Amino acid sequence: MNILSRTRIPAAAAALALTLAACGGSADDGTVDDAVAEVSAAGDALASAAADGSEEDMEAAQQDLEESVEDMADSLEAQQSGGSASLTVGDETWAFDGVLCAFGEDEIGQEGAEFVLSAIANGLQFYLSIDEYGHSASINDIDNFENPSVSWESEADGFINLSGKDASGESSFINYDTMETADGSFEATCP
Repeated sequence: MNILSRTRIPAAAAALALTLAACGGSADDGTVDDAVAEVSAAGDALASAAADGSEEDMEAAQQDLEESVEDMADSLEAQQSGGSASLTVGDETWAFDGVLCAFGEDEIGQEGAEFVLSAIANGLQFYLSIDEYGHSASINDIDNFENPSVSWESEADGFINLSGKDASGESSFINYDTMETADGSFEATCP
């Protein structure tokens, strides 16, 4: 297992955790808090195993983290109702029939955050974010972190236009596995 695989899972887990916390609705039943805590604990276990250097412990911790991320992704996908999104990168287009959205710091729960959108279908997550770090768009295979079928991240030139509950934009995208770049565009409508 390479270092890129080890870092990709915690990064994807963090994106899913933020999405679940921001878009997951009420935390009164503990579902959001429990899922975020489970992924956080699994990520901490992976980091600890990596620091100790035990390959066997790292494999077990990574397995636990992958299972936690899968459970969280299933929870997010089940909560999607209404809205739509599509992303085109190069010659390939992905469409999503349901999305989760959150607007502003209060809904998202992160200082400086303006907007978060997550759409999950067929093992892929399309993710948009506007926060204190800038604008970002990505699509990732959340079923197979070690050998993803899709992994595109927007580059610094990306910008998300918000108009009411509609989001759109264009960016150059990069695949960090292959270092391939391509132009892309996206549009989404929140429920």
